[in-house]
Amino acid sequence: MKIAALVAAAGLGKRMNSKIGKPFIPIFGKPILSYTLEKFEKCPLIDEVYLVVAKNEKDYCWKNVIVKYHLKKVQKLISGGNTRQESVFNGLRSVKKNTDIIVIHDGARPFIHESIIKKSISVADKDGAAVTAAPLKDTLKQVKEDFLIHSTLDRAKIWRAQTPQTFKYKLIMSVYQQAWKDGFTATDDSAILERYGHVVRLIIGSEENIKITSPFDIFIAESILKRGIEFTQ
Repeated sequence: MKIAALVAAAGLGKRMNSKIGKPFIPIFGKPILSYTLEKFEKCPLIDEVYLVVAKNEKDYCWKNVIVKYHLKKVQKLISGGNTRQESVFNGLRSVKKNTDIIVIHDGARPFIHESIIKKSISVADKDGAAVTAAPLKDTLKQVKEDFLIHSTLDRAKIWRAQTPQTFKYKLIMSVYQQAWKDGFTATDDSAILERYGHVVRLIIGSEENIKITSPFDIFIAESILKRGIEFTQ
């Protein structure tokens, strides 16, 4: 079975107020993206990695991440699109057609556990699609336009979607092609399968599997890394 990872790292990261792209913002002197890619480099089930980045950052990424950190599994750098969905579609079209399973992951989620990657592959191989998610801790309120509470939602039935989102390659490629024809857009990959009637199985993620999108997240990331360093000493 041929398994590839598709890492989406073409986001601009406007909330970071940074002069460099979000994937290249350093944490303890090392780019966020390098931490993420190293997880897939070390996972024995992953055969190849495809990386989607902003077109104007491809050369910088190759030199300062791929080469510098000896990431041998990265096969190709692919130009991102105007949206995450378009970027992922660009990546899917670049993956080798004999790929069986594709693991789609956000470049800004550097703390994914190898066990979750392996679990997502196992479930996708069996059921076709697996989405990592975490339960909610807060009570959710549905509000009206005037900020009056309309209802309280049952948080037991609502989960926070994360990545990886892992699929049989032919399945996810077919629904992406259909969504492109229909002009349908979604904020994550599993929503496209849901749109066309496919069942998606949830797997339990990790609280550490944060997506770094703001300066505060950098603080959280530093805390996670410090804790990891302490555990290994």
